[in-house]
Amino acid sequence: MRWWVFIPVLALVLTMDAAFMPAFAIGGHVPQLWPLLLAFVALYASRGAALWAAMMVGVWLDAMHPALGVGGDTPRAVTVFGPHILACAAGAWCVLESRTWLYRRNVLTVAFSTFNCALLASLAFIAIAGIRAAYADPSPLWGGGSGAAALGSDMVDALYSAVIAILPAWGLQSTLTVWGFATAGPRFAGGNRMNRGND
Repeated sequence: MRWWVFIPVLALVLTMDAAFMPAFAIGGHVPQLWPLLLAFVALYASRGAALWAAMMVGVWLDAMHPALGVGGDTPRAVTVFGPHILACAAGAWCVLESRTWLYRRNVLTVAFSTFNCALLASLAFIAIAGIRAAYADPSPLWGGGSGAAALGSDMVDALYSAVIAILPAWGLQSTLTVWGFATAGPRFAGGNRMNRGND
């Protein structure tokens, strides 16, 4: 994979998530584009490149969502690196494991993978946050309410993100040759290969 392509696209996607996607909120559910980008990369890139991409997304999400720490007099927000990194890695892993039986050139496949990526990332994040809350945090990283309620809300967000992803997924698919992905087969991860020198 060509990182000089991925990094600017990642910056654009994360900027749109922060600045524009809240305008599409329905009932408190906000779609996100980062699961689309991560799912797209995981569908085509080598396993190592996909996991590195997931870590980069996770670092940004951890930096943008500080946890509530305990201060001397009042709680304060502190950045905790790790939960989103592991969650994004789990989301990418889900797509990596399922891509061998998916027809990757279909836009609906990308949307389906977006849902899976977002949902498994949420499940992993809530599991990690729950473990952390049991011994370190005064409040869970997902905010108020139970973990089950947070997962249910995230499931709706994941579905909404998958629906919103259909149009930008078409745009990403049209730029496929620019990315220099290691796998070029239309369906199977072990299919024809291109740009063997790129990861």
